[in-house]
Amino acid sequence: MKKANNSEQKNSLATKWLFTKNRSCSCTMPGVWRAVSFCDGCAVIFHSPLGCAHVATLMDLGAQYRMIGDHQNENLDAVPMVSSNLQEKDSIFGGVEKLRGCITHVMQTWQPQCLIIATSCVAGVIGDDVEQEAEDAEKQYHIPVLCVPYGGFLGGEYSDGYFQTVRLIMERFIKPQPKVPGRVLLFGDQMGPCGQYAREVKRLLRYFDLDVKWQFPGYVPFAEWGELSTASLLIPLNYAGQTQGGLEKTAAEWTEWFDTPSIRDVYPVGWQNTCAWLRKIAEFVGDKAKGETVIQLEEKRLHDYVESILPVTKNKKAVLGIGRGPRWYNPAETLNTMRRMQMEIAAVILYDKLMAEEKETVIAAVEEWKKASQLTDIPIIADGNYNNCLEQADVLLTTDELPGNPVRQFFIPMVPLAGTDGELIVMRTIYRLLCRYGNKGGIAYA
Repeated sequence: MKKANNSEQKNSLATKWLFTKNRSCSCTMPGVWRAVSFCDGCAVIFHSPLGCAHVATLMDLGAQYRMIGDHQNENLDAVPMVSSNLQEKDSIFGGVEKLRGCITHVMQTWQPQCLIIATSCVAGVIGDDVEQEAEDAEKQYHIPVLCVPYGGFLGGEYSDGYFQTVRLIMERFIKPQPKVPGRVLLFGDQMGPCGQYAREVKRLLRYFDLDVKWQFPGYVPFAEWGELSTASLLIPLNYAGQTQGGLEKTAAEWTEWFDTPSIRDVYPVGWQNTCAWLRKIAEFVGDKAKGETVIQLEEKRLHDYVESILPVTKNKKAVLGIGRGPRWYNPAETLNTMRRMQMEIAAVILYDKLMAEEKETVIAAVEEWKKASQLTDIPIIADGNYNNCLEQADVLLTTDELPGNPVRQFFIPMVPLAGTDGELIVMRTIYRLLCRYGNKGGIAYA
């Protein structure tokens, strides 16, 4: 990034930029762990130094804090995760003995029904034959022992470990079976059964007498893995724009291998997508009229809430600030929310963190929305000269925090919220932000 001259520095905004890459730089081992972390009856071994297990523990702690922040009670216990505690001398003499001792300790202490072993960078570099050790342990202890020999960072990143573990489970334990009518399998994590996405999907499916039996991977007891293919419908917990990733590919494989219908081309994120998703569900159950009835009921929920907050939100000047690329953010959803709340959309501003191609794509998306909404007079400011615009605004809906800026800010969630409840949460947060007493300022999070 070029250095700003003095005049640019005076006019620039102090901003917390979040730089992203198209590919994660994470390790495969936490992905292996996350794929079975709440599957009762399993145990996980990291053939690694202790620090690798600590990283996975911190990741789970962060997820727990987010759960608490969402006012949800986590009611699941994680399965045992143990490190073989590779040390410096093991990089010279090998760590196979350490792994054997760790397997013995896990079997004697927890007696798991299934054991999963993930390998670290150290194990990969020194060449420990972990797959052979897994085979030997399976013969000795008479339980399934799965090995994901990706070698930490050497074999890929988090999602590679996650989805390879899922495929191993699918290949080993799941066979095609007759379907149970009305039984649904949620596919994906998204903060688990207590997360906002899963809760909202379950609520909406109840309109159609569809019952979510399991959420896989990560949240199904080992003893029930063999029953998963009895589900009559597979619902991936995914987002538009992420359809080419591992979740979409693995869900397609599930449909092909086990003959389970799935709905993968639309996801209930944003109101328009939620309506399209509900129509797909109605089509699946053979009752399109029911789908329209449900949409009307959900639309009434939104309308009734908006009516209650209009005295505060109507005609308030709002600015949308965008610093996330199109792969991660769809501005149309936020613009639709602002319009629903009858706010005056004063401008759309683009932060300089966007790459040139990203900026062009975002501008095209906003222009398309403006044309469809017949609001062609909304300016798009992409040259960085938006200080005056913000000073006159009542609220800024932004993808990036602007610390020290005297405007009320709503931080657009990094992970989009699902369904009608997601839309209500966003509107409620903006409303409460506008209700704050005193001078402008402050940041609110949904």
